[in-house]
Amino acid sequence: MAFDPKIHHRRSIRLKGHNYAGGGLYFITLCAHREFIDGSGEKPFSGAMREIIEQHISITAEKCPQMEWGEWVVMPDHFHALIRMRKGTLRLGDVLGGFKSAVSKEWRRFVGATVGEEVGATHASPVRGRIWHRNYYEVVVRSPEAEQRIAEYIRMNPWRCIQQFSDGFRGVGNPVLWSFSKTGVLCSRNAPRPKKIPKSAVFLSGFHSPMEKEILDRLLELKLPVIWCPAWGLERTAFAPSVREALEDNRMLILEMGNRDGDLAAAEQRNRFVLEHADTLWVPYLTLGGMLDRLIRELHIQGKIRT
Repeated sequence: MAFDPKIHHRRSIRLKGHNYAGGGLYFITLCAHREFIDGSGEKPFSGAMREIIEQHISITAEKCPQMEWGEWVVMPDHFHALIRMRKGTLRLGDVLGGFKSAVSKEWRRFVGATVGEEVGATHASPVRGRIWHRNYYEVVVRSPEAEQRIAEYIRMNPWRCIQQFSDGFRGVGNPVLWSFSKTGVLCSRNAPRPKKIPKSAVFLSGFHSPMEKEILDRLLELKLPVIWCPAWGLERTAFAPSVREALEDNRMLILEMGNRDGDLAAAEQRNRFVLEHADTLWVPYLTLGGMLDRLIRELHIQGKIRT
């Protein structure tokens, strides 16, 4: 087939008419190539590759005084960043081209030192394929309000990445919290406000009843670690400012329950989950004969309760 510029020419995704040497603020995204694997069975940008990317973020800033990194985050298969460019001869494309090239060169050096062979040299090599997409994506940031929104999006990006845990659970946040001693928080409806909050490494609850919601707000205010099992799916979970702050500070793990119907059966399953997985229980108020009372008696865990 003869060359046809309408078909074969690689279209630019740069903004027409924009002076890329004139300075400005940009929101950029660099993506891993789908062919790239690191041999660990994990996502492309993990382990040593993540460390190399983070190292060259600092190196690039040192070598390119005309640019400045803003918020950035390394995700499993892509990289987001805000980059501020000052007016001069250096263009955004020059910075990103040099960054990608340096990371690729360092990765080849790392792999060569590790296994004594070039990337992709043989089928025994732990890595193969191009690391980066040829191009990159960019948005020109035109206002402080837009910068603030994008910076918040970048900060929250890791916590919107849903992780798969054992037993079929999905979650977002810090999975390490699950290994700590957990105090289950369960409270019957129409409960009076508790006088104090007990000490615990982590608090676990669906935080669904009115008083449980108040307790969650207080725990977040006190910056205490929380595992939250909401009555809805992760995609519907609203990240209130206090929740976002807790996620960013690694103080929260949000787990998705199998039953997300929001009915009494789902509430019972959620309460049973808390009762079975908590090391101790804090029950500020218990309605005798209610569902919570029945579950505690059924599971024979009265000894777990602390006051």
